[in-house]
Amino acid sequence: MAFDMIKFGGGRWVKTHPNNVHTHGSLEPVLSILDVRGFELHDLFLIGFNDSCGSIVLPSESRAENAAAALEPAYETRVHLMGRRDGEDVWATDYTRRALDGTTLSAFITDLTLKDGRQVIKDGRWVR
Repeated sequence: MAFDMIKFGGGRWVKTHPNNVHTHGSLEPVLSILDVRGFELHDLFLIGFNDSCGSIVLPSESRAENAAAALEPAYETRVHLMGRRDGEDVWATDYTRRALDGTTLSAFITDLTLKDGRQVIKDGRWVR
């Protein structure tokens, strides 16, 4: 039996949508992408600060793999066993937005210069 995602609903910062879909953050664009790409929007918990990166918590590995497939190639994805809750496995698909050239941008740090003056991140990309 898969984990019942309803247990993630009801939190102060969690928004509940139809079909046992719960979100934490401003993630409607990600839900739209999943929907347009044919991923069934039911039994999931979408976590993130914005639509550039986050995690989708799902009750089974196959649903997590399907979510990853729906987000590719616009997002870099990683499917993993998040852990166990109430004796059931809980899976996650982590996602990070890709730029048009296929590189993955930093969703939080856009520019970083070290004390020695060397810039290591510019416009969300690592500088080599």
